[in-house]
Amino acid sequence: MTRRLAAQKRGKLAAELVHCGDVLRGSLLERTTFHSSGCPKCARREGHPQWVLNVNYPGAKTRQLSLRPEQVQQVRKALQRYRQAKETLEAISELNQYLLRLDRDQSKEGKS
Repeated sequence: MTRRLAAQKRGKLAAELVHCGDVLRGSLLERTTFHSSGCPKCARREGHPQWVLNVNYPGAKTRQLSLRPEQVQQVRKALQRYRQAKETLEAISELNQYLLRLDRDQSKEGKS
């Protein structure tokens, strides 16, 4: 791959990152919660379904955010956009490493 082609590819990938405003990192979990007493549904062990966005942070810290059912699709899309953005950043990083190797090799050739 030529330097020009690598730079063009990197530019196209970077342009994809412009639309990163609606991203979320974490996992979407479906949980069932139970009341301790007084709920017939819980007494039958049916419980109450609940969606949760779970996000892990350094230091073994976790944040959980309960979601309304109508938010689940929006969260799924934002999680997918995050994964796509992360993949794009990895691809850009690989291209930047390639360009650094080209620079290094070109510098060596110039000194010979």
